[in-house]
Amino acid sequence: MDKVTKKPVYKNILVLNLRKIGDTIMATSAAYLLKKAYPEARLTMLVKPLTRSIAENNPVIDQVLFYDYSHKAKLRDIKKIMQKIKKEGFDLAVVIDNKPRSALLAWLSGVPHRLGFEKVTLRNIYLKLFYTKIYDIDYDFGNTQQVKNHEIFINRITGRNDKAKMILPDLPAGSREKIDKMLSALPAGKLKIALCMRSGTPFKDWPMADFAKVVHGLAEKYDAVFYVTGSSGDSSYAEKFIKNSKYSVWNFCGQTNLPELGCLLRQSDLLLSVDTGTAHLAAAAAIPEVVIFAGTSHRHWAPYGDKVSCLYPDIECYPCSDETRRQCTEYRCLTAVQPEQVLRACEMMLENNTDMEK
Repeated sequence: MDKVTKKPVYKNILVLNLRKIGDTIMATSAAYLLKKAYPEARLTMLVKPLTRSIAENNPVIDQVLFYDYSHKAKLRDIKKIMQKIKKEGFDLAVVIDNKPRSALLAWLSGVPHRLGFEKVTLRNIYLKLFYTKIYDIDYDFGNTQQVKNHEIFINRITGRNDKAKMILPDLPAGSREKIDKMLSALPAGKLKIALCMRSGTPFKDWPMADFAKVVHGLAEKYDAVFYVTGSSGDSSYAEKFIKNSKYSVWNFCGQTNLPELGCLLRQSDLLLSVDTGTAHLAAAAAIPEVVIFAGTSHRHWAPYGDKVSCLYPDIECYPCSDETRRQCTEYRCLTAVQPEQVLRACEMMLENNTDMEK
């Protein structure tokens, strides 16, 4: 009779995720799946300070450690975070960000079980040193949505078949009151449509004039009010857009932190966005959204959910590689998606959502 190999039970888990906002929102799905498999375990996530508001006060994350990661990190900074990790006495490290730096930190910190999800080639064969077990990427990773990749990885670790779910942080009462006050300032009884027009990356930002055409089409068909989301650095861009618009558009840029923005979106009827972290917040909040992709692949980076419509350019160089992007001077992908396509997608999402609510 064959022996049944028991899965190890972990009590103190570290998830390493040194990525940006959208990636961190998606990585909460990994924390959710680990908590579901090991409900008694203490789960810590290592993140960049930029994303602390996603990880802190999150019901599936017990503790947050911060590492201001950069490719030119000084040795003393690496030693400092290594000592923090070592002090915590983790029994499992899960490298969810696929970064060699994260794998190295787990190894240097002496975590006894270090798990990665990689396609090991001659170029990165050194990773076999850092990990105690590598789960091979034996399928089309690049054309699989990222939360699904997390789901596959964690289910292979746990031996379960759980469905991934992104988790937003809990919101303090004061923040909820703040959002209620912002929403009460908008004209009552109208559809609330959020606009996220900037990603901070030039090859992702759809033209302002095209956003204006879609807002015009929606305003002509629906009794709607619009608001622009973004950082405080996007506020002047939003003001320029509002100045040239004859419709009711409000500027909420810089007025919320990320959890508050999630709460604001949850009480809205639609988000129209470029490919950025706000789109992933909307997916976690489960509201209808239309997302315009340019250089990056919608197959891999689309927001995770069943209320998402992605539009992308039908041109030969899409999605672009890093090499193609470095050589690109005209960003044809930004004008390949037409306002008429986006308007139709928005109408479908609004009407489908209305039908579901009846």
